[in-house]
Amino acid sequence: MEYFEMEITEREKEFYEDQLILLTGTLTEFLSCMDMLRKYQKTVTGRDPVASCQARIKKAESMAGKLQRMGLKVCRENALEKVFDAAGVRIICPFVEDVYRMADLITDIPGVRLFREKDYIAHPKPNGYRSYHMIIRFPLRFLGKEGMENSLWLELQLRTIAMDCWASIEHSLKYKKDISNQEFMKKELKRCADEIASTDLSLSTIKEMIQDDSSVHLPPRL
Repeated sequence: MEYFEMEITEREKEFYEDQLILLTGTLTEFLSCMDMLRKYQKTVTGRDPVASCQARIKKAESMAGKLQRMGLKVCRENALEKVFDAAGVRIICPFVEDVYRMADLITDIPGVRLFREKDYIAHPKPNGYRSYHMIIRFPLRFLGKEGMENSLWLELQLRTIAMDCWASIEHSLKYKKDISNQEFMKKELKRCADEIASTDLSLSTIKEMIQDDSSVHLPPRL
């Protein structure tokens, strides 16, 4: 089983109240589904299509700020129904094709409803950011009947190891307001993102060549 990225503080407990157990339960069940999908794929293909999964619940102060910016009352009901990222999971994959494969497998989970998806891999953001985003309704099976009334929003981000490395560095740098030559830094980050995308493609090609070579040299079946 994978892990929660953040420690749940008293502020989250006060803000989400009894709904916190639904958020943690939903994330736990989703991670359990991911674990089964990964094991099945490894059995079928011989390798795990996921390097890691990181689950998180949005911090109370971040959620309150988002609700205010949206012009909504700051309350747990709006946090769970009007905002789509109270609970989120980041799925890190070795190769680009693994990202798309896992996205397909997730939408095939019984009871899952795909609400929105954005492919920033095929269509990167201007700063070079690449990732595959999904908003889904995930069923809460432990509450009884399946259905939209027993489901919660989940925000999913799927990306390669290389994309995640770039995103983590870019995230840490963009909050440093006092650095000089910011325009140059932005251009360099964009250049690095493009080079990382090229590296991802090269790694996929190498993997395919190894797979093709292995299949050619497989011993004949008796």
